[in-house]
Amino acid sequence: MATRISKNVERGDTVNIAINGETICAYEGETLATVLLLQDRLAFYETASGHKRAPFCNMGACYECRVHVEHDGRRQWVLACMTTIQENMSVTTGLQLPVLGNTPDAS
Repeated sequence: MATRISKNVERGDTVNIAINGETICAYEGETLATVLLLQDRLAFYETASGHKRAPFCNMGACYECRVHVEHDGRRQWVLACMTTIQENMSVTTGLQLPVLGNTPDAS
């Protein structure tokens, strides 16, 4: 289980985000990966073959921490380790990642 460092740390203001429909209080400046790991959410997305994926490198190189985010009217897949939380962000984990090239309009 992940925990926050508490000694000699200054935190940003608290913000509320939704993770799979549940409201979570987090701190400005934290990444989605941080908040998800603190909530023991280990399956960030699922591959087309059904394999659950979670962060590996935590620095944006492996692409294993993708989650689906809705915020300010936009819906998109993001890297959780590279995305800082924002007030009223809605995050969905465990979704199957779309396979590019398998859509009818792909060229």
